[in-house]
Amino acid sequence: MTLAEGQSLIAAAIRKASEIGRPRNIAADGGSHLAAFSRMDGAWLGSINIAINEA
Repeated sequence: MTLAEGQSLIAAAIRKASEIGRPRNIAADGGSHLAAFSRMDGAWLGSINIAINEA
């Protein structure tokens, strides 16, 4: 996964999370290698590792 692809996925996830009013930590992973990460304002700090591990 390229950086641009990761950022595109994150942008889509941010749009959806904003629509439903649920701030999230969002990670994009390209084969066990973190490609991009974003933490929305108000997202639970404890879920950073969860987002990365699930990506």
